Amino acid sequence: MDAQPVRLLLIHGSIVLLSGLLSGIPFWIAIISRRDEDTVRPWRVAHTTLITCGLVMLTVGVINPHLSLSEGLRSLLVWAFVVSGYGFVFALVVGAGTGYRALIPKPFSIINTLLFMGHLIGAVGAVLGMCIVLFGLL
Repeated sequence: MDAQPVRLLLIHGSIVLLSGLLSGIPFWIAIISRRDEDTVRPWRVAHTTLITCGLVMLTVGVINPHLSLSEGLRSLLVWAFVVSGYGFVFALVVGAGTGYRALIPKPFSIINTLLFMGHLIGAVGAVLGMCIVLFGLL
């Protein structure tokens, strides 16, 4: 097995995890500034979700050598998680910073639509990646 896909997953998982840790700074600032819950909540979601996504990516990187997958599926697994992680980084951090939740598309709002696409890419990539993990474990 080529170690490069695993290395990519570990590198990008670390970057996503770091993004989650760093998003704890504006989360903390919102809390100590006694900002309203509508300001605190998106930073809490960004902080916890990105840490979780990064940890999942690192975990999949560690178990990757134990999965029974073709090189094509292994590559798809890695890129599904990498794209998912960055989709969530974009959607959650920019959304928290701008105040857009973007859980549904709004065709006349470019930023909302872009953030919605980030959430969609994150969710689809994560589900696809976990399906491949389960397949590789069977």
